[in-house]
Amino acid sequence: MLKLTRFLKKYWLPAIIAPLFMLLEVWMDLLQPKFMASIVNDGIMDGNLGAIAGTAPKMLLAALIGLLAGVGCTVFSTIASQSFGADLRQALFQKIQSLSLQSLDRFGSGSIVTRLTGDVTQIQSLVLIILRIFARDTFIIAGSLIMAFSISPRLSLILLAMLPLLVAFLVITTRITVPLFSRMQQRLDQVNTVMQENLSGIRVVKAFVRADYEEKRFNETNSNLLQASLKAAKIVALNTPLMSLILNFSIVAALWYGGVLSEQGALSVGSLAAFLTYITQLLFSTLGLGNQLMAISRAKASADRINEVLDVPADSRNNGNEAGTGKSVIREGSLSFEHVSFSYDGDLEKAVLRDIHFTVEAGETIGIVGINGAGKSTLVSLIPRFYEATKGMVRIDSRPINEIDPKELHRQIGMVLQQAHLFSGTIRDNIRYGMPDASQQEVEAAAKAAEAHHFIMKLEKGYDTVLGQRGVNLSGGQKQRLSIARTLLLQPKIVILDDCTSAVDLNTDLLIRKSLQTLMADSTCIIIGQRIASVQQADRIIVLEEGQITAIGTHGELLQQSGLYRQIALSQQGA
Repeated sequence: MLKLTRFLKKYWLPAIIAPLFMLLEVWMDLLQPKFMASIVNDGIMDGNLGAIAGTAPKMLLAALIGLLAGVGCTVFSTIASQSFGADLRQALFQKIQSLSLQSLDRFGSGSIVTRLTGDVTQIQSLVLIILRIFARDTFIIAGSLIMAFSISPRLSLILLAMLPLLVAFLVITTRITVPLFSRMQQRLDQVNTVMQENLSGIRVVKAFVRADYEEKRFNETNSNLLQASLKAAKIVALNTPLMSLILNFSIVAALWYGGVLSEQGALSVGSLAAFLTYITQLLFSTLGLGNQLMAISRAKASADRINEVLDVPADSRNNGNEAGTGKSVIREGSLSFEHVSFSYDGDLEKAVLRDIHFTVEAGETIGIVGINGAGKSTLVSLIPRFYEATKGMVRIDSRPINEIDPKELHRQIGMVLQQAHLFSGTIRDNIRYGMPDASQQEVEAAAKAAEAHHFIMKLEKGYDTVLGQRGVNLSGGQKQRLSIARTLLLQPKIVILDDCTSAVDLNTDLLIRKSLQTLMADSTCIIIGQRIASVQQADRIIVLEEGQITAIGTHGELLQQSGLYRQIALSQQGA
């Protein structure tokens, strides 16, 4: 957890002021038993009403000062903790943006959401607890010990005997609860994952009448979370009664021994009452401290999970000499794969791509076909470095892609996926997502090229139409056309179209391909297509089977040379 304190350094002033205010509040609270002892000894016992009248205003003033100090502590501790949480959340989000898909796949979206929300909230709450409640309990314990010893060193020996027992109990409990809370957060990850999958695929669930299955799946993960929570709660539940037993025993022992000292005349009644107040404050603050240690245990589990993400090195590192120049480092757009193999876990025995070797000249159009699971999408994901090649080298303009500034690499590679992802906002904002300053004329030109302008203008608000989350108020084909327009607006050097017209009709597909030939004539284009019609005009077509290239050639050549290509073409022609 100490590694995360760097996010608190910027707010060191409120983080220091808050405990100081708490120290003032505790000081005022510790004065109250002293005032009470004075009233009992000098006022009630001696029948001196003047002593009572003189002490009462001091008690009221101390209470007022303590109240104001408590408010000050709350204000500054809230500023520090909330600011700390905001910065930590921002840093974690930025870190997630810098990770490759390979690293993100390792965590899973459900786990990342939990870490970014629930885990950060746990740490943020811990900072508030430390600056307020933990600080108060600590000051009360230290102050009560000092005040108790000042009243009766002999009676204070009871406290010295009980404190080691309490400390040992807290240490043991903390060690037991940390792994339990960690398991709780892992189970919460699973709940979030199932819930996200269900919500994103709710149409599929309803279409296949699988609501009962999904409820059963969620109930299973929810029950796992419940079991983990109950196991941790049982330990926490034992904490309070066991500590209360120790504390109550200490109070009873202090009452008995204090009574003996009072009878012997070694301790006045008022001082005994004050001592009992101090010991009560001390022991209940110790109990409170024990409860806060449970919060620390839970926060430690969250801190470990946050650090696990923050400690992952950014995969898109830049080693080139042209980084940061702001100039394009991709000038032509030629592309080459040099004996590339790839495995998601780094084990080449489980490689999904094997010995991929081909070259694409600048401005050339290459098609890639193959049955589902052949590795087509994985292959093109290596070009923008979504994943790193396990073996071999990918080059652009004869340069290894890991020597190219990642930002420039992504600016010069336009990628349109089969599953079009749109963001909440207007259609205009979605099209110019990669070029926020694009003019309306440029936006419309890109939309026309993607055969999207016609349907956009039929909408009531046209380009100002607000889309729901993931563009739910558009059809699949409309979303794909907006995604194509978004990429065309950038005019990238390399364009990757990953079966991005699968949801449009053949006539619209043909019109889009004609627009691409005109607008992207100077760009290197890679087209993944399930339809032979989408790739047959390409300069060359790659046939991919089970992660390996089995044929490369034109449409006519492959009809003669590749059995798989001929089979796909004939099946579609028959359809």
